[in-house]
Amino acid sequence: MASISIVFGGQEQRTVPLDKPRLVVGREPTCEIHIDNLGISRQHCAFSQRGEAFVVQDLGSSNGTYVNGKKITEHFLNNDDEVVIGKYTLKFKNETQAPAAAPGAPKADAGVPDTLNTYVMDGAKIQEQLAKMRAEREGGAKPGEVAPPPPGATAKDYAKALDAASTPAEGGKMKTYLIALAAVVVVLIIVVAVLMAFILKSKQGQ
Repeated sequence: MASISIVFGGQEQRTVPLDKPRLVVGREPTCEIHIDNLGISRQHCAFSQRGEAFVVQDLGSSNGTYVNGKKITEHFLNNDDEVVIGKYTLKFKNETQAPAAAPGAPKADAGVPDTLNTYVMDGAKIQEQLAKMRAEREGGAKPGEVAPPPPGATAKDYAKALDAASTPAEGGKMKTYLIALAAVVVVLIIVVAVLMAFILKSKQGQ
């Protein structure tokens, strides 16, 4: 199960499982993850689950939310990502994902690019696309079969899968548009031909 470890002053205070679709972190006592510190906004950030991926969102906090040293508004989390709010560090753990970097080595990918902040993740679509990718690689999955994401999949994998899943739909829309345009052209040609024949016949009658 995914979880976050709350660290202050280098000391781990507690670990909180991410066992709900959305958990809000903040100074308000009603927050699911309550941190009573003036450097933390009343509702500072939220951890949400989208499909098999987890996202952290800043909730308009005064001091901002940072992931691996970079200020974010929304970020798809990888295992071992560090979310910093005020003087607190929230270490994200999800053992079903591969670590972003080997222990002791600099992180090769310090978070998913900002362009992914605009995605709305659809868990079913992601899993379906990952199943297709897995079938192509292993030859074991049936076409159209929806399978759980492969072990070691990271948040970046989910984002790529979403891109690939959306492309065929866009191609289908373009194909439909071209067919409709061709039909309109054919109808116009027929109308022009009928009008020309009528005009010629009228002239011959005169």
